[in-house]
Amino acid sequence: MSIDIYGFDAGASLDPDYAAALDEIYNLLDTERIDPATFRTVHRDLEVYKDFLRTIGNPHLAIPTVHITGTVGKGSVLILLESILREAGCRTGSTVSPHLVEVRERIRINGSPIARNKFADYWSQISDHARSRQVDNNYRTVFEVLTALAFYAINKEKVDIGLIEVGLGGNLDATNVVHPELSILSRIGLDHMKVLGDTVEAIAHDKSQIIKKKSPAVTGYQENSVLSILKDRCEETMSDLWSLQEDCKMNVHSVSSEGSVFDLTTPFRKWKNLHLTLLGRHQVENAAIAVLAADRLAHDNKFRIDENHVREGLEKAHWAGRGEIVQSDPVILLDGAHTPQGAETLVRMLKDCWPNRRCIWILGFNKDKDVERFLQQIAPHCSTAVATSVDFPRAMPLDHLEHLVRHYSISCQPSPVDSAIDSALESASSDDIIVATGSLYLVGALRRQFLHEKKTLATL
Repeated sequence: MSIDIYGFDAGASLDPDYAAALDEIYNLLDTERIDPATFRTVHRDLEVYKDFLRTIGNPHLAIPTVHITGTVGKGSVLILLESILREAGCRTGSTVSPHLVEVRERIRINGSPIARNKFADYWSQISDHARSRQVDNNYRTVFEVLTALAFYAINKEKVDIGLIEVGLGGNLDATNVVHPELSILSRIGLDHMKVLGDTVEAIAHDKSQIIKKKSPAVTGYQENSVLSILKDRCEETMSDLWSLQEDCKMNVHSVSSEGSVFDLTTPFRKWKNLHLTLLGRHQVENAAIAVLAADRLAHDNKFRIDENHVREGLEKAHWAGRGEIVQSDPVILLDGAHTPQGAETLVRMLKDCWPNRRCIWILGFNKDKDVERFLQQIAPHCSTAVATSVDFPRAMPLDHLEHLVRHYSISCQPSPVDSAIDSALESASSDDIIVATGSLYLVGALRRQFLHEKKTLATL
């Protein structure tokens, strides 16, 4: 079995039950592999999905949850809040997507990917129900089944709270069956427009549907029109909204390759000199959202979250593939930015953390993304790039990407993904930075290379 983006380990002697579970799950319709136009035809009916969840005991309703959506930063907010809650003594369960190296990363128990034997065991407990409920290939998708499995596993693991990341949008997403203690909306922008709508307002309306009746919400910085939509949804659902831009004050003291230091005043508490190890000014915003969420949970007496829990949680949080340094000489940085907004954020992070350093870029994209606008953002800061393509149905072909990169007067070397890092290293000095970006699938492929070949990363 060769390692691939669906989670099979190269050359590993897998537990046969785990391998069989993966084979069966990935024999379903995988909506992450299909193009957006086809995805729009996929029938997503949450009432039918809830009916399926009832057959396995409604695990999504058995524990307190926090539901998180947004265009950028939602995964980082989840990881940061998860770290804070763990410091507060909570046993956490989380579901995130996509995975980078292996499918079981999508189900996190107390901050770590679920064990393979438990993944297989919990699947064996619900698989008969999943099979009996299949209508056709347009239903019981990979994401729906993995989400149900995550709900089931998190409940069985007797966690204190589940942190649930939306897969796509909000309204019809398979995660939008929970009634959360708190809804969180990170920054909303343009992405998945063929599915969610071609304006930021349409996308915001879709994502706002995670806010449930009489359940509070917190949000990060948003465009005025977006914030207005979120306020309307809160009024409609009789929910209270805490906004980073209207209800808080933040002062950023420093942003560097050593992390960031910032102050934050929320409606509940004042914070001075919070230290964050995740890199970039955008992560300060995500950390502020996480602290605001923690303060809301504490304010509502949901959990006891003290000052040291927040401080330790921010310092200990680690989020693979998002501004992650996997080698220091020269620096190799993996970042899953894949939108023009993400590209702008990444460029700003590089300026803040490594000013005046030459960057060599490793680029790979999905063909349905706005690659030209992404390249416009990085072109002034990119003279040399390695273009590559992962083995994924939606990946942009290498020759097409090479043509686009050269159009922006960037010196471009095409390379297979398994030799892209070596190609970049050939032209790098110890003072340079190699930045791999454009797709989480690219980041996952390169991270697997470090894990399984270079052995420089200890864990998933």
